[in-house]
Amino acid sequence: MQTASVKLRVGGKRVALRFDVPTIPVAPTSLLPLFRSVTDTLVGIAEEETRARGLSISCRKGCGACCRQLVPISEMEVIAIRRLIDSLPEPRRSTVIERFERGVARLDEAGLLETLRHPEQVDAEKAERVGLDYFAQGVACPFLEDESCSIHPERPLACREYLVTSPASSCTHPSSDRVQCVPVPAKPSRAVRRIHGGSTPDFEPWIPMMLALDWPVAERSPQSGTSMVARAFAHLTGAEIPTPDRSTD
Repeated sequence: MQTASVKLRVGGKRVALRFDVPTIPVAPTSLLPLFRSVTDTLVGIAEEETRARGLSISCRKGCGACCRQLVPISEMEVIAIRRLIDSLPEPRRSTVIERFERGVARLDEAGLLETLRHPEQVDAEKAERVGLDYFAQGVACPFLEDESCSIHPERPLACREYLVTSPASSCTHPSSDRVQCVPVPAKPSRAVRRIHGGSTPDFEPWIPMMLALDWPVAERSPQSGTSMVARAFAHLTGAEIPTPDRSTD
């Protein structure tokens, strides 16, 4: 392991992060806890700045309207979700799988499935419309229980980044003029989706969470932990991040 020290300016605040990174080749999914921690830290700062402006976060347990939105996830999150489902006891495991299957079938009936299977064809202009069309189907996240997230500690990075200050009732009819999101200056979810490359300036890789069980992806071969973390922070900050020697911080 190697200790990494990262200093960022998030909004108007300087942030110093310090965490251990494996220097040996590891499975990309083993870094997911680290990226969750970084995400929670950055979102926490965004929450502090929001409250400093006199606003309050509207999100509460039992308010699950946002859990019917199109959630973009990364390859490593797809693998993590599959493993999580495999670990569930019966009959809950079968129940969750059935919810995924019903959700996919509903999207197919609505004529959205083919579009969602090819996110590389969804440009920025089309993305908002696809998201609204998805929400209109009322397909709940398979992990939604009593309008609350049943996997909250392991929820996707994009879900962690989504908070609002507008009335909760507005989330039932989401639009840019009704829903006021908490601005998170740096979004790890987007950086993590770019770790493995293959993206262009016009396309950011993403996978619809609802298609996680049948998406053609498998765990990648082990890679240097320091290299993957450096790539993630490079995408997060827009600056080149050097991969340090094992003997240095």
